[in-house]
Amino acid sequence: MMRPVVAVMARAPSAFGKSRLIESLGVRDAEGLREALLRDTLDRLADIAVDKAVLYTPPHAVSEVQALIPFTGAVLPQRGDSLGDRMLAGIQDLLASGFDGVVLVGSDLPTLPATHVTGAVDALARSPNGLVLGPAEDGGYYLIGLNHPHSALFANIPWGTARVFSQTLTAAHSLGVPVTLLPTWYDVDTEADLRRVYDESERGDGTARHTQAWLASAPPGVRSRVTRAPR
Repeated sequence: MMRPVVAVMARAPSAFGKSRLIESLGVRDAEGLREALLRDTLDRLADIAVDKAVLYTPPHAVSEVQALIPFTGAVLPQRGDSLGDRMLAGIQDLLASGFDGVVLVGSDLPTLPATHVTGAVDALARSPNGLVLGPAEDGGYYLIGLNHPHSALFANIPWGTARVFSQTLTAAHSLGVPVTLLPTWYDVDTEADLRRVYDESERGDGTARHTQAWLASAPPGVRSRVTRAPR
């Protein structure tokens, strides 16, 4: 029987990140926002009946990251310079640990439906030699799943651009790797994204509760920018 693992690519909240969103909001509590987004993402995976892991960076932040994880699972440092290097190394490390399928997700997906993740796991079971991708609205992808570490899928990809998804598809087709696509979703990079998270958290079902709590304690100017209806 296949033994898959779902792993979050996590950056410690104390480390630099989300600069575009932070600068747009003009907030001082950048670490608090990064922590809220990460904790909500981890919460989205907590109840899924599959092995879970966290691949963290920077290497010295293991205690900080472990304190935020609401489930039991492997906690491994990321290796490599580029994002592609780190994802490929993470897949290789998890496969070497005894798993035979790996689904990687980002750390800024506080409203990610669990069905997108379970759909990826199911797709890997149906297509052992395939690739699963969850396209993001910004042209990247929020999820990638593989049973084999195809290095070409992570080489010469323009990370951080709107061409990541399309060029990964091109690489897969060149390799002859069959692709399963999940529904499109969004990660949190802009004020508009954060407003969507707020709107979903208002349903009262516990979605994005950490991000909602951060917004509740944010300065009034920041809170009003996110919670008001866009013009």
